[in-house]
Amino acid sequence: MVQILLQRLIIQGTSMQDDVLSIETPLALKWSALPEMTSVASLRRNNLLTFSLLETLSDQQSAAHEPHHSSPELQRIENKLNLLIDMLSKLCGESEQHRVLIPVRLSCKGIEWQSDTAPDDAASLLLEIYPDGEMQHALKIIARVVSVAEQDGRYLVRTRFTSLDEVERNHLEKWIFAHHRRMVAQIRNSSVS
Repeated sequence: MVQILLQRLIIQGTSMQDDVLSIETPLALKWSALPEMTSVASLRRNNLLTFSLLETLSDQQSAAHEPHHSSPELQRIENKLNLLIDMLSKLCGESEQHRVLIPVRLSCKGIEWQSDTAPDDAASLLLEIYPDGEMQHALKIIARVVSVAEQDGRYLVRTRFTSLDEVERNHLEKWIFAHHRRMVAQIRNSSVS
């Protein structure tokens, strides 16, 4: 049973890459050549805020499945806050371009994807990775192009993250593991049905 589950996970996009857990999943991703005046400290603050928002969303989703033992007044305030967050997210989303999900392989060390255009080999890129479709905040990571390979008129781009510190890497690893756990739970639930 465990071996069948493991085979399904590998087929559905979970594997080990460079001795770390990696996932294959559709994500919105933007990339550009690294601007000269990029502040790594600013990127780190942005990423820590993004991870904090991801944790808050995750907590809200898990709290929605738990019975509430709070007072009616506290429940009303929580509902109003949820509505405000939803409205603000939609408002921010209107100013953003429509993001397209593309299949990526993501680990805490790097990311790979297929693109219609190829960056230069060994170029430094600024990546914007949107880990949650309902959230307008992106992780902003500097990465170095490791390889570019042409496949069927498109380019397979492999990169290594260069700007993540240990705290950011740990948060990313935790998010990847949680995503992996959700995939396992979905497989278990679909096999039970």
